[in-house]
Amino acid sequence: MAAESDRPAGLVASLRSLLAHALSLLLTRGELAALELATARDRAVRWLVLGLISAVLLLAALLTASLWVAAIFWDGPRALALGLLAAAYAVAGVIAIIVIRSEIAAAPPILSETRAELEKDRDALRGRTHGAGHGEG
Repeated sequence: MAAESDRPAGLVASLRSLLAHALSLLLTRGELAALELATARDRAVRWLVLGLISAVLLLAALLTASLWVAAIFWDGPRALALGLLAAAYAVAGVIAIIVIRSEIAAAPPILSETRAELEKDRDALRGRTHGAGHGEG
């Protein structure tokens, strides 16, 4: 009887240990995910601020250049000069949008490192399960 009462206690202790290790693994992966999200947030905020500063400065430069071209061609074909400037601005804007879309498409998915670690964990657990199954059979 003493042997039977020791066995459930050992099983419960093993289950508790297994759950503790699983919880520890999940907490570690959660910390990795939190770090990745914080890095992505910081990068996005930096890009947004730099983009806004760049947009304001480029707008000021474009307005100044437009006024300068209009002043040069004031007595000549100023409508043609301003039309060509507007077309050049539109082309540059479309190119900028294309570049931004391609960079967004090429960016790695959020939490890719966390997913990779979880896949390694899953594969390791499957390897142990397969190994245990072959050893028993």
